[in-house]
Amino acid sequence: MRKKASIFLFLVCFIYLHGSAQTDSITISGIVSDFDGQPVDSALVEVKHSNFKTAYETLTDSKGHYSLKVSKGKYFALASLKMSEYPVAGSILPKDDQRLEFWAWNLIAEEDMILNIKYHRLEVYGVNVFRIQGAHPGYTIYCRPMSLTRGFSEPDKNLDFIDLCPPPEDLEVRVKINGHPVKVNMKEKVKEYVSNGICYGYLLHVDLPSEQANKNYNIFHIEMTDLKNGDQGEAVYFKRKDDYE
Repeated sequence: MRKKASIFLFLVCFIYLHGSAQTDSITISGIVSDFDGQPVDSALVEVKHSNFKTAYETLTDSKGHYSLKVSKGKYFALASLKMSEYPVAGSILPKDDQRLEFWAWNLIAEEDMILNIKYHRLEVYGVNVFRIQGAHPGYTIYCRPMSLTRGFSEPDKNLDFIDLCPPPEDLEVRVKINGHPVKVNMKEKVKEYVSNGICYGYLLHVDLPSEQANKNYNIFHIEMTDLKNGDQGEAVYFKRKDDYE
């Protein structure tokens, strides 16, 4: 009798722990492609902690599909790239075939999600989104667009000392919030302090979304094109909704 009771208790505990583990994790999946819609095989997709260390990682299959099971929570970023194309990793491909990274910042992992990824030669780095209290309604977005073609245009200089950021007249910007396009009211190129000098980024101002998502956060898609050379890139940012009384 005691043996049967022990077995029953074990099964109950196992089922509970298994169910608890299932509810404490979510799945992030999607397709990695270029801007022509061609899937990218063997692309790395990784979720990062705030110290840039990898929490979870996987590779895309031959059709560009990926799937990551991660613990629920908030993560610093999700990044994607193909190492053989990445110049910082010592790519030996012709320069025209090299690519930069995709980033999804401030990743909120609370439920299963589909996150399709596009990347090319323009990396949209360091995205932050905020509202300025008492100012014109809308969101201010900071980001650092970096064009690989511009980086290769001065072969005698280290990338750290080249202005990779397109000027306003050459930068096309498109922003969606929760999948809906919003008007870009302003784009201002600004200097950003770095340890060995300065680099350049952008302040953007966009309208508030016309439709609110039925979640406690908004998802921003920022897509950019360098009109001078055709470099393209996108980034995603997850932002908690304001909870002012």
